[in-house]
Amino acid sequence: MQRFAQVLVLVLLASPALANEKIDRLAQAMHLPDVMEILIQEGQEHRKNLDETMLSNTGGALFEAQVNDIYDPMWMQDHLTEAFETGMSDAQLDQAIVFFESDLGQTIVTLENSARQAMSDPTIEDMARDAFEETARTTTRFALVEEYIEANNLVEKNVQGSLTSDYNFFRGLDVDSRADTQDLLAELLSQKDSRTADTEAWLYAFLLLAYRPLDEAQMRENIAFSRTETGQALNDALFDGFDRMFNDISYQLGQAVARALRASDL
Repeated sequence: MQRFAQVLVLVLLASPALANEKIDRLAQAMHLPDVMEILIQEGQEHRKNLDETMLSNTGGALFEAQVNDIYDPMWMQDHLTEAFETGMSDAQLDQAIVFFESDLGQTIVTLENSARQAMSDPTIEDMARDAFEETARTTTRFALVEEYIEANNLVEKNVQGSLTSDYNFFRGLDVDSRADTQDLLAELLSQKDSRTADTEAWLYAFLLLAYRPLDEAQMRENIAFSRTETGQALNDALFDGFDRMFNDISYQLGQAVARALRASDL
């Protein structure tokens, strides 16, 4: 009994380090550092848009520096790895690592990142959206992309995340009164249908572009993984991590804009 207890203690002591090693391995297999770099680039475009539309291009170097601090790649990635830790079992981490370290897993990650990078260019995004509109809904390719989107509930999860992120941005701007908060919620909810349509179009455009090099068997294998308990747990963990990350970023961006507005009033 004493020997068993000693072994159990050693296992328990080793588990956190082992889990962290697996999480780091999964993060590398999914190229999360590259994903963070893409998000940072998108954040800079968002900063320029905020400066133009809300600050009349008066944000200057101070606003840019504040946004640079907000988009900290290690802090951003920590949101995802923490979600892996809390949302996935040890066995699920193992299975996810096997999938994403495989040739197909690496191909999928590379294709998704390349397409996300490409669609940061408005011209390419417009071309991808046009290609989606012109794609026959009866093709196997379209059906497989549709099945992947439905398997991961991508439209609803992205719309919900977008609305919540915007809500936190306006919280950061300091919407104090209950009435203002209720009006803001009502306004955001009134946009849900249009957000859903736009999100759906973007997702189809993105995935049709990203997965164009994949053959039918590869697409079906990717969908099959998504439908497993591991695939569902990973998907939930990713959305949980991204939602927390973007909510924090949006709130801080709202605060940064509010500070810049107050400074311009002095």
